[in-house]
Amino acid sequence: MLKLEKPFVGEFAELLEDFIRQQRNLGYKYVTMRVKLRLFSLFTLNYKIENKVLSKQLVTDWTARRKNEAVQNWTHRSSELRQFALYLQNLGYTAFIPPKIHKVRCPDYIPHIFSHDEIERFFRVVDSIPPHPLSNKHENYPLLFRLLYCCGLRISEAIHLKITDVDLTKGVLFIRESKFNKDRLVPLSAPLANMFIRYQAVFNRNKAPEDHYFRNKKGTSLLYSRVYKGYRDLLWKAGISFRGKGKGPRLHDFRHTFCVHTLAKQVKDEIDLYVALPILSTYVGHSSVEATQRYVRLTAEAYPELIEKVTRTCAYVIPEVAEDETD
Repeated sequence: MLKLEKPFVGEFAELLEDFIRQQRNLGYKYVTMRVKLRLFSLFTLNYKIENKVLSKQLVTDWTARRKNEAVQNWTHRSSELRQFALYLQNLGYTAFIPPKIHKVRCPDYIPHIFSHDEIERFFRVVDSIPPHPLSNKHENYPLLFRLLYCCGLRISEAIHLKITDVDLTKGVLFIRESKFNKDRLVPLSAPLANMFIRYQAVFNRNKAPEDHYFRNKKGTSLLYSRVYKGYRDLLWKAGISFRGKGKGPRLHDFRHTFCVHTLAKQVKDEIDLYVALPILSTYVGHSSVEATQRYVRLTAEAYPELIEKVTRTCAYVIPEVAEDETD
């Protein structure tokens, strides 16, 4: 059990702990899932349970969709209990298996691919953030946002970066346990590496290796919600329209833009995308080359003058498949 994790309660407490331990031994983090299953263990205290039987009534009551509950939260809650129920059944216990909920597919989000002009305007605003006694945005944001755009990092990867993860000698970032529980190395360009060196000398010189690289005034990790709010303000000051919640531009669109701008440059330089796509896929930490394929189409849409060259170069590489949003 990880530090500070609250214990399970009720009839299934020991089995829930064993289930989480087994999954973690297989390489899964199961941090959020453990929190959710602990809530389930509290829920079971309202029922009379004998011989560790997971009854249909208990399962049905727990997995019922609640008023105004988001579909995603509902499906996750049902899936989490389903996995535990299957675990119980495999051990020989009587357990009702909740039916698998098929996700309702939402219309694909169309990423906002920033133009080079928008990128320049955005960073002019970022670089002109004035000092504030209650905030250190003027210290963090110029490097943080360049990390998102210049390396295609996910915002979670950037704000969880530790000092020990930044190798200034080799100019490489070590991204630990990111999506799909994967680690990867991210080389930095020379200009960005120089920014890291200057930032390190001023703000992280005497800090412990395990300290977060980007910190707030209290010395703790930046919060996504605060960064997102600051990002919205910067968009407005840069004259970049925000289309509304769920419509973007999102913070994640810097990652999309990095991939599209990278592919566009490679097409212009007449680099074979058959070779370039696997490299880009590895660099950004996609689970497979297929997850990167949508950027070929996005590149063609963002740069119509390249569409003929992209199609000609990639026709034998990318088959016609249904589009899924890249990560």
